[in-house]
Amino acid sequence: MSDDTTQTTEAPVEQPSAPTLQLSDLVLALQTIQAFAQRGAVPAEEMSAIGGLHDRLFAFLEAQGAIARQAPAAPAGEQNA
Repeated sequence: MSDDTTQTTEAPVEQPSAPTLQLSDLVLALQTIQAFAQRGAVPAEEMSAIGGLHDRLFAFLEAQGAIARQAPAAPAGEQNA
């Protein structure tokens, strides 16, 4: 009797990569919230929660340098001479 042993080599199983978020994804989320608010798509009972999320996203993205706070526009008639 002969001991014939066959070795099988299996390809390593690739682990799926973990989902990731980029700063650009968070900027898009912030812009989406702003668009919804401009269009009046946020019900009154949800304004506080949505506004809080907006403020936290804005502060985070500003601290990361992904966005910059815009200076408020001067009202008409108040021009520096």
